[in-house]
Amino acid sequence: MPFHDFAATALTVLVVDDIASTRRVLSSLVQKMGHRVILAEDGETALLAYEQAKPDMVLLDLLMPGIDGFEVTRRIKNLAGNKWVPVVVLSGLEGEQHLLAALEAGADDFLQKPAEPAILASKFKNLARVLVLQQQHAVLLSKSMAVSENSFDGILIVDSDEMIQGLNLAAERLLKTERDMMLGLQVKAFLPGLDFGKAKHGAHHGQLQQLEMQPLIGDAIAVELGLTLVEQGNEQFWLLILRDVSERQRVDRLKQQFIATLSHELRTPLTSIIGSLKMLQSSQFAAVDERAFPLLEIADRNASRLLHMVNELLDLNKAAAGALQLELGVYPLLTLLAEFVEENQGYAAKYDVDLQLYVEIDATCEIRTDKMRFGQIMSNLISNACKYSPARSEVKVIASTADSVWQIIVQDRGPGIAGSFLPHLFDPFTQADASDSRLYGGTGLGLAISRQLCSALGGTISYQAAQGGGSEFIVLLPLKGA
Repeated sequence: MPFHDFAATALTVLVVDDIASTRRVLSSLVQKMGHRVILAEDGETALLAYEQAKPDMVLLDLLMPGIDGFEVTRRIKNLAGNKWVPVVVLSGLEGEQHLLAALEAGADDFLQKPAEPAILASKFKNLARVLVLQQQHAVLLSKSMAVSENSFDGILIVDSDEMIQGLNLAAERLLKTERDMMLGLQVKAFLPGLDFGKAKHGAHHGQLQQLEMQPLIGDAIAVELGLTLVEQGNEQFWLLILRDVSERQRVDRLKQQFIATLSHELRTPLTSIIGSLKMLQSSQFAAVDERAFPLLEIADRNASRLLHMVNELLDLNKAAAGALQLELGVYPLLTLLAEFVEENQGYAAKYDVDLQLYVEIDATCEIRTDKMRFGQIMSNLISNACKYSPARSEVKVIASTADSVWQIIVQDRGPGIAGSFLPHLFDPFTQADASDSRLYGGTGLGLAISRQLCSALGGTISYQAAQGGGSEFIVLLPLKGA
């Protein structure tokens, strides 16, 4: 049933009158409007018909033998309970006292007999419109409640006084307390880190927060919280969506511990192997058969590549855990960038690419950063740009200021990145094409590490397609003292 489609909604209408001709007229009028009709000739029959058919609306004569229309109205309203069943009474009685008595009994409208068909039809249509809206609203509400109750996430409704006014079954389980006991309690008793003030001013708008929740019984648990301010007319309330992430955090900790242990256990023997290989290649071991030198170089190159991957894993793991140690200092930005570009010239030459630095900043401009980590970001971006650029093309490093931040762009003329891959661009161990790792090498960790390092330095990294083709990676870092 389309929402607000009143004409397509057939209602069931109970028509009650002790005069047969009146029943026929009313029945014909209602049926012409596309609704179903149930007829009753007195109050007792009307009540029986109501209980059996549960009609949507009642047209009722006030003066009938036996149970009169006033009493029938009262009983129908009682039988309907919370459901709204419009009752329109018709009477030949004159005087306001009859109208007031009918309204006090629960009638929704009153018409003087003989009723003018056009007026009756107009009133009927208006009531039907409201009734259909209410029924559709009830259906939507029922569906919403069903979704809420069957949601895996906890849902809390909190009023402007920060008191819990409603919760679903999942929230009840998270809080380990029966629903009735939670209503009216301060939500901060369970979520002490919750800050409605910041949320109200947009600090957490559209963001998930990691908080600790303390149930009435048992230990605190880690939750992910989504917070929305809902406004209905003059009223405001908060909608809180809670998800238990304690198991996810436990698995993440185990994963980080595993990677850290594995990386440490690999790095020590790899360092020893590389040192031994370099000694064999040195003049101290001139007796080594010259035919072995190419094999030693291959072993050295692959061992170094493996050590680089292990170090990248360690960096990514530390950054994700917030355990990355930074050595911050103040440096001339232009000097740093020139140094980073110079360090990567050999890599650019390997791919026959022209690597150039373009600056739109003063030579005296300074940046507060960790030089090694900043260099790591730039090396990752420059090496990627060179690797994917066509021979004899240019890779640009462009430095400028924008909106009170340093903006460093690494631009290439490579194939660009497919739109379908963009959501995964900064994920670990991902490359736009599986063949890339075979053709160009690499672990798929460089961009993931660069994003973590940028975040640790208070900045961001993003991607956009370059005008005229290729890619641009944009690093934004705070100005010195920002």
